[in-house]
Order: sequence, then C-alpha cells, then structure tokens
Amino acid sequence: MKLIDAILLSASVAFFIMGLHQIMTYGFANGYWAVMISTVLFFTLVYRRVTGKRNEEASKSTPSQKKTAKRK
Repeated sequence: MKLIDAILLSASVAFFIMGLHQIMTYGFANGYWAVMISTVLFFTLVYRRVTGKRNEEASKSTPSQKKTAKRK
C-alpha cells in the first residue's frame, strides 16, 4: 500500500466516524456532508487500486500482447 492509499483510507474512515457522530448527535442533515466526503475518498481509493492493477498487468505483458489488448 502506497502512502497516498493509506492517507485516503484513513481520511475516509475518519470522515465516516465524524459523520456518524454528527448524525447521532444533530441529525442526518448535519452529518450528511461528512459521510459523502468519506464515500468519495473511498471510491477514489478503489479507483486507484483498480487502475494500478491494470497498469501493472499492461507493463508485464509482451509488446505483441499489448497490440492485441488494444484491439479488444
């Protein structure tokens, strides 16, 4: 796990906890923003992981495989 991935994960968890606290204390409307920031950070983390795996697979393939992969 890279540093940016660790930061995204920990920030996502932190905003989720803050959102839950706000929701339990002040109601759903006041905690919604923190839960949405948490969701965006988590989806960003997942997107980075998926594209990272794709880039690793592309770099491991041979040049002839890269040509056929682009056609698909």
